[in-house]
Amino acid sequence: MSDLLVLQSRLIRTWFELIEVYIATVATVSARMPIIAAAASGFGDKRAHRETHVMVAEKLRAASQGAEAGALESAKVALRVMTGQNHPVAVAGHMMDVAAAATRPARRKVRANARRLTSSR
Repeated sequence: MSDLLVLQSRLIRTWFELIEVYIATVATVSARMPIIAAAASGFGDKRAHRETHVMVAEKLRAASQGAEAGALESAKVALRVMTGQNHPVAVAGHMMDVAAAATRPARRKVRANARRLTSSR
């Protein structure tokens, strides 16, 4: 029963993280949209072009880091399941570990971007 409560607590925490990331994403996109539009139209200054390049590079980096972390956590989960931690609640927790590891780089970056882009206003 306590395992189920721990899983429920993780689900609630994950929900709040999702809301936090959503708010940070909206703030980041709102701050970047004029910059992206200026760079895409050719009328942007060097800052707009640099910000666009940084944005694309950091997304690629976060995706790569997330894929690496997710693969590593998947291997750890496979080992745990093979060594007997295969109760359905434990497996659900293991899958949450994989999802958390895979999304951690992107979550960290989107929160940092929101702070950086909204604090300069």
